[in-house]
Amino acid sequence: MGRYVGIDLGTTNSIVSVANKTYHGEIEAETLRVAQVDERGLGIVELEDLPSVLYVEENGDNYVGRYAKRMSSVYKTRVIKESKSHLGTNDKWKIDGKEYTPDKIASFFLSILKKQVEKYYNGEQVDSAVITIPANFHFQQQQETRNAGILAGFDAKKIHLLPEPTAALIDFLNEEEKLAPEARRLNLANGPKKLLVFDLGGGTCDVSILQVEENTSRRLSITELSISQYTKLGGRDFDQHVAQYLFTKYCMDMGLSLRDIRSNYEEHVFLSLLESFIDIAENAKKRFSSMVLAAGVDYYANPAQFDQKSYTEMLPTHLPEQLISRVTITKKELDKAIEPLLYKDLNKGTNIEAPIMSALADARLGAMTIDDIDAVFLVGGMTYYPTVQNRLYEIFNRRIKPLQSINPMISVSRGAAIYHQRLQDINLGVAKPGQEPKDPINVGVETTVPVNVFIDVKGSTPIPLLEKGTKLPVEKEFDGKFCVSGVHSGIANVTTMKLELFTAASATAISTKRLKEATLEFSKPVKAGTPLVLHVACNAERDVTVRAWIKNAPDEMIAVNIGAKDYSAKDIATIQDEHNKTVAEETLLK
Repeated sequence: MGRYVGIDLGTTNSIVSVANKTYHGEIEAETLRVAQVDERGLGIVELEDLPSVLYVEENGDNYVGRYAKRMSSVYKTRVIKESKSHLGTNDKWKIDGKEYTPDKIASFFLSILKKQVEKYYNGEQVDSAVITIPANFHFQQQQETRNAGILAGFDAKKIHLLPEPTAALIDFLNEEEKLAPEARRLNLANGPKKLLVFDLGGGTCDVSILQVEENTSRRLSITELSISQYTKLGGRDFDQHVAQYLFTKYCMDMGLSLRDIRSNYEEHVFLSLLESFIDIAENAKKRFSSMVLAAGVDYYANPAQFDQKSYTEMLPTHLPEQLISRVTITKKELDKAIEPLLYKDLNKGTNIEAPIMSALADARLGAMTIDDIDAVFLVGGMTYYPTVQNRLYEIFNRRIKPLQSINPMISVSRGAAIYHQRLQDINLGVAKPGQEPKDPINVGVETTVPVNVFIDVKGSTPIPLLEKGTKLPVEKEFDGKFCVSGVHSGIANVTTMKLELFTAASATAISTKRLKEATLEFSKPVKAGTPLVLHVACNAERDVTVRAWIKNAPDEMIAVNIGAKDYSAKDIATIQDEHNKTVAEETLLK
């Protein structure tokens, strides 16, 4: 029996959901509560979100989640966080002589979530999942995400990747399908709609423009029209801006300076104080969001009505007594602190407007404007905050009130689980008692190439193998574009030659991202200038394979999977042994 699992592998938090079919044939997605060691390290709590943080204790035990997050301010060198933003790089961490790569770290989070699903299904082994990724992840980032799933114990052939904005939209559409037509917030009856999906999570701001339409057989089609550039901006950045404001205000109230604190207390006290302000910033943001929701009023009509609402929290007792104080912030103060991230005129660096304008300008069918967008759909925990929603309302000239799922923090994993059902060809439209059978409700997702891919053959000018926005799947063959060449010019015969794959805005761009370097080895010397044939294929899940061979001699061939990193069976077994030293995981298995 198939098990349908969706995982939102986040920069700050990871979430897992399952999708089950009800008696009436509807699909219900359920987000699971994940067992993890509590912040004090004394017990187990079960929460929907698992902080994507790894703490390696001196005795070799591993902790993932709440306790690991808390220890980041105590043992900074033994804690790894926000590792998702390092996927696709050569970055590594070393703890006690062991090396931790971004995909290896991600596998710890996925392993915990996998065990939680198996506990939910009474110990049944689950080897398949849909794991979500930012829509603008390049090919190495995608492959390393897939590697993390393999290291966590999922079957390599049963790991599916889905863009986060698309996953969240699938969750939204699944809920809309259950409503009466007149109650739906997105009316597809009068033709396709262009949705700008704004995803502001813990560590990235991801904008996609998707076209959604429903045909007469009730099949929903989701087509990618545009993907923004990669933008490293998330809820953590907002919290840090607020924490910085709170810290300045705290020092003034306490008559202290940064120098006083750093000179009179140990480093871990200072770090713990900073982390406490970040926690307070996050809690205040959540509290104000709940206040606005509970009020049941039209926030867009008068956002200033909540300006003087305040949130107060005491600094934690593990700090030195003389540093403990009450911390209070109003919503107006919080909003002022995050303004630079909301308005491009106030911040020449990163802000939420930049990826929106990028997506509009780079649309597949030609540049679009704000007026071309029919609806704005919100994804990610930070979009739960009303001030972010209101800023988007302003950007779209107060014409479109943003839509969102019931809970944007969990909609990505829910949508991934629902999509997993579709992959298994489950009929979602089972007849209700006394009714005629309905047509199957299917969702077709059309993806595109997220970035330009160029190939640089030594001795030739780089040419584009794949262009951003190309509809997938796609296959292309280049015959006569390349010739055999050596590393050094003037060599008549060669036995090897290099192929280098990279991404960039253009072939001559200064800023490039190397994807893969491969060597074509010939069984016997080949004359320089001999024609080469290149074949590139990219499937709907954006796995790219490049093959190269000598024309008229296809046996002289090399195949390259962009971003692939080979793990031996021994490597996988070693890493999974480390997973078994994760304290929360041991608790789950008892």
